Amino acid sequence: MHREKTSVSREDYLKAIWGFIQEEQTPIAARLAEELDVTPPAVAAALKRMARDGYLRVRDDGVIQLTSKGRAIADKLVLRHRLVEKLLIEVIGVKWSKVHEEAERLEHGISEEVAQLLLKRFGPDSTCPHGVPLRGGMAKLRRQNDAVRLSEVQPGERVEILRVYEKDPKFLEFVESRQLRPGARARVLRREYDETITLAVGKRRIYLGQPATSRIWVRRFSPA
Repeated sequence: MHREKTSVSREDYLKAIWGFIQEEQTPIAARLAEELDVTPPAVAAALKRMARDGYLRVRDDGVIQLTSKGRAIADKLVLRHRLVEKLLIEVIGVKWSKVHEEAERLEHGISEEVAQLLLKRFGPDSTCPHGVPLRGGMAKLRRQNDAVRLSEVQPGERVEILRVYEKDPKFLEFVESRQLRPGARARVLRREYDETITLAVGKRRIYLGQPATSRIWVRRFSPA
């Protein structure tokens, strides 16, 4: 029988909260409990400790806000995660759809010295294997590329895939089987009443429902 955890590390909480902010989701205790698979009382106790220690604030409406101290730690953790992903993909050859899970296991063992060496090796302006900039995250992706979700694109528009949601291995396998990894280009042919869209990728036709198109970020472009 499945049992929720009673505790996870402070770093996991900070990274999860920062992840919600990056994905434009409101960080609240219930979402944290679901994301981290932790009991609600454990989340409440952890948030109280972390607020006392200056890592976050919990507003009267339940919304969690990171302090500058908490955000700095979260930034470092997320950067380490992305660097480990690149190491596993580009050096070791871990499968693209599995690399996020593997990095989750290894990221806490990376020292600051190793992180800086990896950052120098890959370059601070590069992205993780799923398309998120190593530095700046989704805010940078949106700012530099006018990135939008594929679900927002209209028929006739041409797009380049920039980023794919990485926390669902089955979704990543689905995307990869349709050759829709970051860098792929497509044209939106149709949008149905139920929000299913038809994409032209080369000579192929691909049909995606809203659960998939809302997890893919793209930039619009005009053909040369």
